This record gives sequence, C-alpha cells and structure tokens, in this order.
Amino acid sequence: MSGERPDRESLRRGMTVEIEQSNADNDAPIRGEIRTVFEDESPKGAKVKLESGVTGWVERIVPE
Repeated sequence: MSGERPDRESLRRGMTVEIEQSNADNDAPIRGEIRTVFEDESPKGAKVKLESGVTGWVERIVPE
C-alpha cells in the first residue's frame, strides 16, 4: 500500500489492522483484530469495529 488507506473490499473479519479511533483524544493508532467491517465508507476510509470493541478508520493492514 502506497500511503493510501485500504478500502472495505480488502478487509475481512479476523485481520489485524491499525485504526484511527473514532472518539480519540490522541492520534496514536490502535492495533487489533477486525470484528465488523461497516458498510459505509467515508473520506477517512473504511470504518471497523475491533474485537476489543473500539471503532475507527483503518489506517493500514498489519502484515502477518
């Protein structure tokens, strides 16, 4: 990936990703496994819910 965020078609449940948290006070990315990929997509990219319950926009897929 060349600096662009992945789109929802490239994401699936169980993948490990780094996200920008929806309601975060800081900009530190959060890493976790995808529980749900939301249908809607925004200019920030694909929105997901992690197994931890945190929601946000996928910044990158973490290589396995």
